[in-house]
Amino acid sequence: MGRYRSKLPEDLTTICYYVSDYGYGHATRSIAVIRQMLESCTGTPMRLIINSGRALSFLQESLQTSGPHELEFRRTFSDTGYVLQTDSIAADIPRLREQYNSDMSLFEEKVVMEVRFLQESGAQLVISDISPIPIAAAWRVGVESLGISNFTWYTAYRDMLELHELNGLREAYARMDHFIGLAGCAEPAWGCKGRINTGFFCRRPDQLEVQRIREELNPDGQSKLIFFALGMSIQVDELSALKLWDSENCRFIVSANMDIERPNISHIPADYSESQNYVAAADLVITKPGWGTICEAVELNKPLVLLNRSSFYEDRHTIAAIPLEHPVTLMSWEEIQQLDLMSEQGLEVWNDEPSDAFPYTREDKTSGASLTDITDYIHNLLQHVKV
Repeated sequence: MGRYRSKLPEDLTTICYYVSDYGYGHATRSIAVIRQMLESCTGTPMRLIINSGRALSFLQESLQTSGPHELEFRRTFSDTGYVLQTDSIAADIPRLREQYNSDMSLFEEKVVMEVRFLQESGAQLVISDISPIPIAAAWRVGVESLGISNFTWYTAYRDMLELHELNGLREAYARMDHFIGLAGCAEPAWGCKGRINTGFFCRRPDQLEVQRIREELNPDGQSKLIFFALGMSIQVDELSALKLWDSENCRFIVSANMDIERPNISHIPADYSESQNYVAAADLVITKPGWGTICEAVELNKPLVLLNRSSFYEDRHTIAAIPLEHPVTLMSWEEIQQLDLMSEQGLEVWNDEPSDAFPYTREDKTSGASLTDITDYIHNLLQHVKV
């Protein structure tokens, strides 16, 4: 764990914040929440211990100490997440069951490990998005817990595994003292002591950086910029053969790890952590229905083409939460493979209205209100748990 100090001020409230690391959606929204916490909770100095696995380096790059607060980082377990079929967007149920059962065989061991850590760290509040392990540990220690998510792994797996296999997850999530349901949430009545529901939100883009990106990728202003993101967990061999790349007057923005090279494809630099700036610079977003990218497209007023994965519980409810007036086109993988954005069919996915890359000045956007709802709830909890 990094950034421990030999002696901490007695007035710091210790919060252990756990971030699931299946993909980076949990991390990006947690960054937005934590930044807001550091800015708004100045009256309650915090010692914030951020716990994650594969996403920890990304969290470290994105977060800095602010005001009277202390930040620490600790590498810990990863969630099972989804297991996909090779070169496919479909879930691999047999392999998911095998991985899930293997992970659950270690569940008690991991809970015991977190119990010791919470005791040693003097934690006064546990926040989880949305691993069940720290919630179960907090209950055993007698520390207040808060879950923040649009789903839990219990509901995510209900269409894929048998209900009796999920008893351990259900029991752990039922221990949550508080729950904040994000846009698209369709969860049981988690939160023994309190629950609120809120909407979409995302990390705030930097207007000057967005302008720089647009000028770099589209210097003459004659091309359309498309943000293409299937997600870190989806690896499809046919990507290089997509008809999409031949769309006339289109330039594509893809992640650093997408192994495809074309003159009209630009990769986000591997060390670039503020990807919301690239979404803000784009004219169209093509993505899987992950909460993180969808909320950025909605909040930044970008038309969406979504890969239709109807077998995923989380996807169905996230899509249903998109405002009716927001332009969205659902497509199968086969349809995306044949998509030409400048064909008669392809032109239907574009929004006729001009893009607004900086919607935070618009009164009809909810990002600021949703983050305020979340951080106000946390601030009230801090007043309750502070010793």
